Amino acid sequence: MKIRQFSRVCERFPLWLLHECNVKPLFLGLVIVLCMAVWFNTPNFPKTEVGSGKSGAPVQTLENLEMKKTLVAIAALTAVSAFAQSSVTIKGTFDPSIGNTKTTYASGPVTSNTAVGNNVQGTSQVTFFGTEDLGGGLKAIFLMENDFSANKNATNNFSSGGGEVYAGIEGNFGSIKLGSPNVPSLDVAGRTPFGTKIGSGFANGSGPTTATGLDTIGAQGMGHVREDNTVAYESPAFSGLTFKAAVTGKNNPTAAANANPTKSSAKDAKKDIGVTYVNGPLKAVLANYKQDAVYKQTHGYVAYTMGGLTATYGFGSDERLAATTAVAQVATSSTDGATQGQAGSTAMVAGKSSNSNVALAYATGAYTFMANVGKYDDKSADNFDKKVSALGVKYDLSKRTSLYARTAKMTYDNTTAAFDKKEVKFTGVGMMHNF
Repeated sequence: MKIRQFSRVCERFPLWLLHECNVKPLFLGLVIVLCMAVWFNTPNFPKTEVGSGKSGAPVQTLENLEMKKTLVAIAALTAVSAFAQSSVTIKGTFDPSIGNTKTTYASGPVTSNTAVGNNVQGTSQVTFFGTEDLGGGLKAIFLMENDFSANKNATNNFSSGGGEVYAGIEGNFGSIKLGSPNVPSLDVAGRTPFGTKIGSGFANGSGPTTATGLDTIGAQGMGHVREDNTVAYESPAFSGLTFKAAVTGKNNPTAAANANPTKSSAKDAKKDIGVTYVNGPLKAVLANYKQDAVYKQTHGYVAYTMGGLTATYGFGSDERLAATTAVAQVATSSTDGATQGQAGSTAMVAGKSSNSNVALAYATGAYTFMANVGKYDDKSADNFDKKVSALGVKYDLSKRTSLYARTAKMTYDNTTAAFDKKEVKFTGVGMMHNF
């Protein structure tokens, strides 16, 4: 076939050339070479300026030249896509707010702080999620979540709040994830419409970004988000049932001297299993967490939806298997800065506890009204009981952007250390945008 004849085929049948049956590397390579040859062939260019009005019609019109340029570009992009079997999605959230927090300490002082905050309703983050089709119903998957503070500038901010990270494989058998994936117990955070945020009674007591002292326990007991060094499995749904399991392997410190046994034991293996059942308006979640000789817990919730109203009852039973060690509070030196500050934490004895909550969420139009009341009953000798109550409203400006307002109160019984809280009240408004 002569080049000029092939150019006519290119111009008349571009869709035929790019049919999926012809998207093969060798064929597309030939398409690119031949079409470029047509495009760059000297006789195919006008002998006079197009549109000049000079005598002598040009060999090619401007439209034909543009057609050839477009064809070459499409063919090149299609050739590249023939090799690209994976996709990457970028998504994220911005959640700045302004609120007032009034804190009463066990020793008597009261502080009040009004400031721009972060993560009152959602989690400010940028997440990369990718999949690759491996064939045979298998997919390679990965996710990297980069949490940040929406109330700070970008310097050292990206990923400063941690985030979920994993790579794995997915198929008809379910999925297996390795890295730092979310654990099954995190699903129990659905026991309130506030998730893990202010007003929920959730406290992150285990994992790489855990709190310390009494802050490891909330009105929901000890909360769990994710663990490093973890393998997690999630099954497909069977008649509404989905099973999850996560194991965090032992990874004891290798430092020559480690005089803190609490830090050493915190690296011991952890097991977390969960099951979710969904049947129409009914949803039930149950999870069991255990760290040998440290902590064990069974918790869950049952939710029922009637129209726009969802009612939820949450419950939990915890047992601290070993006492924790107190940490003294150290103030930062105000003169030369040589003495670094250290937050204090109260020791907790071994013992059992229980927790429960009732929550409501009502959606009507663009509005969602939310409420939660919960309590933590410490049955140990410490008797560090806790209570939470919260009200909130969210107004959707669009599918991605919402305004919200929230007020919450948390009380702590029998605290005595100067740095321990007795009561915390929060009132705030904010805006959340998802992209």
